[in-house]
Amino acid sequence: MFETGGGGSGNELVDVAGLAESKRVLACAEYRQIRVIGGFHAARVAAEASGSVGIPGESAANEVSLALGMSEGRVWFAITLCEDLDTRLPLTDTAFSAGELDLAQVRTIHHLLQNLSDEKARIVEAALFARGPIDRLPPARLSGRLRRLVARYDRDGFAERSARAKQERYISVKQCDDGMAFLSGELPSLDAATIWNRLKEMAIGDVCAGDGRSMPQRHADALVALADGSGRLTCGCGRNDCATAIPATGKRGPLVQIVVSDGSIGFGASASASASASASASASSGSSATIPSIGFLPGVGPLDPETVREAIAHSATQRIHVSAVDPVEPAPDIAALRYRIPRALADRIRARDGVCRFPHCPVPATSCDIDHTTPFDHANPSEGGRTEEANLACLCRRHHRWKTQGRMTVRQLGDGLLRWTMSDGQAYDTEPDSPTFWAAGA
Repeated sequence: MFETGGGGSGNELVDVAGLAESKRVLACAEYRQIRVIGGFHAARVAAEASGSVGIPGESAANEVSLALGMSEGRVWFAITLCEDLDTRLPLTDTAFSAGELDLAQVRTIHHLLQNLSDEKARIVEAALFARGPIDRLPPARLSGRLRRLVARYDRDGFAERSARAKQERYISVKQCDDGMAFLSGELPSLDAATIWNRLKEMAIGDVCAGDGRSMPQRHADALVALADGSGRLTCGCGRNDCATAIPATGKRGPLVQIVVSDGSIGFGASASASASASASASASSGSSATIPSIGFLPGVGPLDPETVREAIAHSATQRIHVSAVDPVEPAPDIAALRYRIPRALADRIRARDGVCRFPHCPVPATSCDIDHTTPFDHANPSEGGRTEEANLACLCRRHHRWKTQGRMTVRQLGDGLLRWTMSDGQAYDTEPDSPTFWAAGA
């Protein structure tokens, strides 16, 4: 595909026709994968339709997610897209199957037509293809053309779709690398404009000309200032005589788990609030010896030492002690033979697991049930699963229900490791996603 050479425009270095063919081959492979996933789901729905399963076909999405290492959201997108190609988008289906359109282009068409009626979707699709080849249109240009066609052919449906779209508004946070996170969402246009205008006002009006932050950095910091209760952007010029330097009050933050290892001092055996207070005092005095080097934001991941210092000053903190030489003691019989999980033990399990322990599930442990891996025997507790750390794990409500229904089996392997065995015999191991797991070996 690539030839050797030098100079010129660069065209002599690349076989453009070969690149186009590689795109077609990849698109055909994407089409086959979408069709296989959709076919598997349809077959499972037909098989479970007459049974007692709550949502026929739900298990198919889960199995595909595990087999391919995909998120369940991506699997459900493939299922929905396959159904649309069958029933609403025949021209798109033909072009996709031939490799003329790739998945990014097809996703754009699917997304912009999904809220239209079947009849209007076919009309807009036909108008799109009638205007000429679209195989070389990037998704952004394709999106613009589709929006104009939708406005032309479905004017009456705009108000209804707009009202329906407002019901789907959301905000989400996704973990990124290096202690960062991606905040995204969909809001009504007026609400989004209100937020954006306020951030711009704060970025300009709350600081002086000596603030060295870029405008995007100020916008980001202003959003946090609105959320943490301080209500204004603190100027970053560093001058004591800054005219805009008004101390922010009432600042608050999220729950942060602080891991105290054998080498960390200053927390003692006090409660979380006392630990936070003493650590905050140490931080203000400039001493770093009393600040634990490991912090953890539930559902997000580890925090660097500087962020830990800030969290101790402004956030609620939960102290978790870990020691490589401090094995977990078995629960006393009187507690282990009771179904109700003591508060201290529940806190420890959630701190250990971090998230739902089903493979690939991101639901934070704070939103999960705590499940007895070996079921508790209410009739004869001494014969059933004990209420102790080695027999407990966090499961979100959905995966807890699946386990209870017998869709899969799970057993504890020790040290918080779980082995899940699916109905087809495939086994998946999951480990805790928490500070106590990775800090103990640090």
